[in-house]
Amino acid sequence: MGRYHRGNVTPQDLLLPEGKLIRTTRGGPNALKQLLLDLKKYSFSGYVRSVRTASGRRAEGIVLLRGGNPEASLYQRDDAQDRGRSALKKVWQDSYDEACVLELHARVDMDGLVREHADAVLERPAKVVKKAKIPQAMERVDIEKQIRAWRAKGYDVTSVEANLQADAAVLTASVVAMREGVKKAEAVAEILAGLDITGFESRAASLRERLVDPLGHPDIDTEVESLRDAIESLRQIEARRQVEVVRERDSQERTRQVLELVMRQQQALRPGATLSTREEFAKALEEAPPARDEATNLVQSFTFESLVVGESNRFAHGAAIAVAKQPAKSYNPLLVTSGPGLGKTHLLHAIGNYIASHSRDSKVLYMTCEAFGSGLAVAKEQGSLASYRQRIRGVDCFLLDDIQFLSGMPEVHEELFYTFNDLHDAEKQIVLASDRPPKAIPNLDERLVSRFESGLVAGLEPPELPMRIAILERRARDAKVSIDSDVLTYIANLVQDNVRELSGAFNRVVAFSSMMGRPINEEVAREVLSGVRADGRSETVPEPTTEPRVERERTSSAGSNELTPGRSYLIEEERPAEAFRLFAQFLGGGGSGLVITRTNPKRVRQGRDLPAERVLWLTDHEGSEEETIAPSLERIVYEIEDFMTKQPRGAVLLDGIEYLVSNNSFDAVLKFVRRLLDAISESRYAFIISLGPATLGDQELKVLERDMDVRRVPSS
Repeated sequence: MGRYHRGNVTPQDLLLPEGKLIRTTRGGPNALKQLLLDLKKYSFSGYVRSVRTASGRRAEGIVLLRGGNPEASLYQRDDAQDRGRSALKKVWQDSYDEACVLELHARVDMDGLVREHADAVLERPAKVVKKAKIPQAMERVDIEKQIRAWRAKGYDVTSVEANLQADAAVLTASVVAMREGVKKAEAVAEILAGLDITGFESRAASLRERLVDPLGHPDIDTEVESLRDAIESLRQIEARRQVEVVRERDSQERTRQVLELVMRQQQALRPGATLSTREEFAKALEEAPPARDEATNLVQSFTFESLVVGESNRFAHGAAIAVAKQPAKSYNPLLVTSGPGLGKTHLLHAIGNYIASHSRDSKVLYMTCEAFGSGLAVAKEQGSLASYRQRIRGVDCFLLDDIQFLSGMPEVHEELFYTFNDLHDAEKQIVLASDRPPKAIPNLDERLVSRFESGLVAGLEPPELPMRIAILERRARDAKVSIDSDVLTYIANLVQDNVRELSGAFNRVVAFSSMMGRPINEEVAREVLSGVRADGRSETVPEPTTEPRVERERTSSAGSNELTPGRSYLIEEERPAEAFRLFAQFLGGGGSGLVITRTNPKRVRQGRDLPAERVLWLTDHEGSEEETIAPSLERIVYEIEDFMTKQPRGAVLLDGIEYLVSNNSFDAVLKFVRRLLDAISESRYAFIISLGPATLGDQELKVLERDMDVRRVPSS
């Protein structure tokens, strides 16, 4: 499910008030640790919320913070809840997963939350509920000296000076409050100094101005965390944009290479025959531009019916349906966010088409941000600004795409601000799309940020394997071509996080098949897409040959006694006996051994002289004397990579792939395995996976087999 939030909702499972959501970040080995260290610097009070979804199962955790210190923790997965230390441990484990989202919430009633969840407190109540210390009265000369020091640093000290003639206790209390405020202000200033504020200069300057009066802005820590979130989001998005530029260039290069492949093969296979031209092949690759309605700018083929729905877009799709059926009643505005090529624009058009077709009197208008800006400039130049405004502000549903480009259009901000207000006040539906949250758009007017985020924000995530296959099946039906499911699965495994690129790969295969007169099978798909990788990078397309290609055979029978450092092995067996034999033999030549297994380590050690330094039991079970590890992929990667740094040679045995798939997803486990394969290939370690072949689907098993040396153990 995509990430979403609304300013006044309540988290669904643990039912804590959302307060103000000021920062979100992805999980990772040190994500939660670094976040807590940052918050401790300025005694942050609020809570961190973790949300992790794996195989349709959702887990939510809460860590309540007071003064920057964890005070209580709650955790819920399915219908089971944990509280206190056990909850904190599970939140920490979930945070290792990059698919986990960590949210920072502020402006909540901490005293009320701790009272309500007293059984979740991390220490005994007697230690937590302490009597407030009465500050010892200070000498007036010391107070005046302190005031002068604060004034010299540029702080506003009028609140303390106003109490100079007050009772000693009141004066002392105001000094103590000022001291705490200055401490927080100095911590915030230190954080600001370490941030790259490019694009957010005005927000940073505003924060620095507020630091002068520490007592007048008690939520300054909340604001700086919000700024940090915006900067981090921008960094990630710009990095993703650079990847997209490279991918687009690679896609064009792959198209050119496939064209050369067609031309050469036609010459080699049919000498003297009329060759296809480049124009013919380009035409076969290109799709006809979609038809648009002139009045609304809507692409008529982009409907809810033509959209493939899966876990990655289900929430955003549901929100879009609700808006289309009841404009300005459910969510207004609706903001759809995601990386490129995941369906934001399709959803906007689907909403508009539904409203236009079900309410003939409704006026609908779709525009890109660029079109809005250029139209405004032309209207000003031609003196037709009033009619331009009437065209936009007179609609019942306004759909604005690519609002991230407002970053470079400051002259548009004012006009859009009043357009938004007019439409919203008139109860007209507004739908927006962006590749990032509004607060992460550099130099965007803060008034627009608050308005854009005032409704529902619905995120789209990259589609999982079943959804990618469903998209290709839809493409095949629309193109009226017959393609075996094995071929579709092969293509779906190559392109994982961009639907447009997935469609491009499909188009190249179909066009090549049509031009060469060859049936679409996996051999053709491999030949055409051999330069496509799941991570978006390209490889060289091999030279064509008139002989059928033969795959390199990497499968051997059991009994081979040698493993090679830097290689990874998939041992297909009903029980992990052969894997343990190879593991023990390899370590006979020296090195460290790590075993991660679904079997209780007591049973693993029985009857075996196991040379492993560590045996981790892969389980959610708690309370065992054995060392356990939860099925968190990032946590497992961290343990393996950390283990490999401690000795230059060794072996890692993993038994429990099917368990990891059931707790995460095959896509996530495949990325996890490939990351480990890359790490092993540059080391003197051997990596062994023991797998019961019947525990995975045929296509999933084939994908793993393509990446590893396979050894099959005949069933007894």
